[in-house]
Amino acid sequence: MNSNLTVLLMTNKTNNKASSYFTNDETLGWVSYENSKKRFEYNKDLWVLQSTFRYGDKHTDNYRNKRKYYTNILINKFKKLTGIKIKKIYFTHIHGWKYSSNSKAINVKSYWDKKCGLGICADWFGGPRLENGWLSANDLYAKIIKM
Repeated sequence: MNSNLTVLLMTNKTNNKASSYFTNDETLGWVSYENSKKRFEYNKDLWVLQSTFRYGDKHTDNYRNKRKYYTNILINKFKKLTGIKIKKIYFTHIHGWKYSSNSKAINVKSYWDKKCGLGICADWFGGPRLENGWLSANDLYAKIIKM
């Protein structure tokens, strides 16, 4: 299992047009522009910044003692790598995900115990991305309907 540090960030409106950014940086691995999902209209920009697994594995156990420090590291990397001009930050929150994902898929997509009527599905069965959660749930559904 891999760890990551995740920062939720609310800023002034920017001229950003991308929905997400993947980087080759050693610290910041991925950025999501939440406004791009068009679930709502908001007069501020909402971002999710995720560290790389390597950085998260190294710092997740001790980030709580230096929340502001790690938040600033990820925000500064974000600004440097994207070139997005942020005039004002309204809100930040950092969270360490000790077991955020599995970078190595296992041979099982889901688990179904017919006798107990208990099933387990999760993104970490198949890999590190959200799509793996859907694939796991779909696999479990197929197992259940075969009953």
